[in-house]
Amino acid sequence: MSSVDPTWPPPRQPASSVAASQPPAVYRPHRAAYVLAVIMPVILLAALAVPIGVAWTIARLRQAPSSVTTPPALNPNATDGEPGLGDPYYPQAGNSGYDVTKYQIMINWNPATQVITGTTTISARATQQLNSFYFDLALHTDKVSVNDVPAESVARGFSDVYVKPAQAVPIGSSFQVVISYSGKPGEIRQGDVQPWWSTNGEWTVAGEPESAAWWYPSNDHPSDPALMEVSVRVPAGMEAISVGRLESADTGNEKDFNTWHWVARQPMATYVNFVSIGQYELRQGSDRGRPYVYAVSEQLSAEDRKKAFAALMSSGKRIQTLESMFGPYPFTELGGIVPVHRLWFGGLETQTRPVYDARSILNAGFEPGLLDHELAHMWFGDNVTVRQWNDIFISEGYASWAQWGARERRGGRRANDSLNGAYQRLANNDDFWKITMIDPSRAHLFDAVYVRGPMALQALRNVIGDEAFFKLARDWSQSPSSRTLEEWMAAAQSYTTVDLGPFFQAWIYTPAAPARTAANGFR
Repeated sequence: MSSVDPTWPPPRQPASSVAASQPPAVYRPHRAAYVLAVIMPVILLAALAVPIGVAWTIARLRQAPSSVTTPPALNPNATDGEPGLGDPYYPQAGNSGYDVTKYQIMINWNPATQVITGTTTISARATQQLNSFYFDLALHTDKVSVNDVPAESVARGFSDVYVKPAQAVPIGSSFQVVISYSGKPGEIRQGDVQPWWSTNGEWTVAGEPESAAWWYPSNDHPSDPALMEVSVRVPAGMEAISVGRLESADTGNEKDFNTWHWVARQPMATYVNFVSIGQYELRQGSDRGRPYVYAVSEQLSAEDRKKAFAALMSSGKRIQTLESMFGPYPFTELGGIVPVHRLWFGGLETQTRPVYDARSILNAGFEPGLLDHELAHMWFGDNVTVRQWNDIFISEGYASWAQWGARERRGGRRANDSLNGAYQRLANNDDFWKITMIDPSRAHLFDAVYVRGPMALQALRNVIGDEAFFKLARDWSQSPSSRTLEEWMAAAQSYTTVDLGPFFQAWIYTPAAPARTAANGFR
């Protein structure tokens, strides 16, 4: 998600209240809603490369597990999956006992009744014996089968659906769950969470951390990315935009309906999938061998659509700049979409096709950093997902620094000047610094990280040098998986002989401003 050119403090109202003529303020999500890797090889590498720093790394990893920073251990002797993975900020998100490999999502949208009817097939592998298990869905579950045999299902709580298969699923086995479901997503709200947008015959579901449960069943947590295939049946004349490659705009043989078929060829977290239905102008083609689809709502004026497309179609060149810092673009498609809705975020890193707020992308002072930020998420946040939501630094911190780095690469302001300018503004702001990167809290999940995150990364660059900094970024972001902030710190330590323990203490752990010293990365 994008804050873009962040300042402190964040606004007290959603960004949607900002007039189009004003530069959008830093994004602060609606309070509740918008609010991994193997360690031992890293330690061994660190032991060879950093005789000083390894002592801190090993000591940190030997500390007693924290309920805030350490994912809960799996119970190999469990026989029933449980609702919730114990995420410190969203404990009910996701479910234990299985690992999803692919979602095949087929939905029918009825604009007259505002009802979704759908069938989703979940292909998964059992990580324990499963006498029963759960999936996440806020719509009504109509029926469930497991391996082609009808199964008992019961909705429990807001989105937890209990499933008891006719036969237990053995540990290590692959299995399929087919769920038929229906409902009106526009009528579903959890507190102040409502990622469903409806504007004059245009509908979009997109949000972070929560949005999947409004339109498809899933193991709804970023620690379990999977392949996605999305088919959306809509009345003829409407467009249905989603993630990945557009295989066909009409896979059916119905005169009055079209079925849009999208396929994502790389795994993704559940929240970076989306769908938008309405009247869209599309631009399709290929950019350096990558197929693209850009979509802009026809509810925007012709002049605004022209401006939006000009911004969207700069994505290819922006990706080239990002590749010079982070290595090859991790996906096989690219794109972007600008719906008409008054979103309260500037942009969202929906995989291969970010969703952009129209007012933000049409603002000449806001747009360049907005695109750089969301496209950088393709490496940080999408290809490498957070293990838990408190690991947000490895996603938003890097995407925010990418705004600085890309501007520097294009001959603009140096990233180090951005660090010093931000520090000068914020050095005495205790409210800002009390939000740490190791545990920002659910309430502050999406605010301070947009500033303290890139500051910490630029400071790290100053300490370890460009060669180590960019090699760390490339190596980290090129291997798709779900990881923690602690793993990133251990990896960073392996690229330098400088003991990074005190540096991380100052920038990641301490609820106060780092001292302005060379050891803390100030130049």
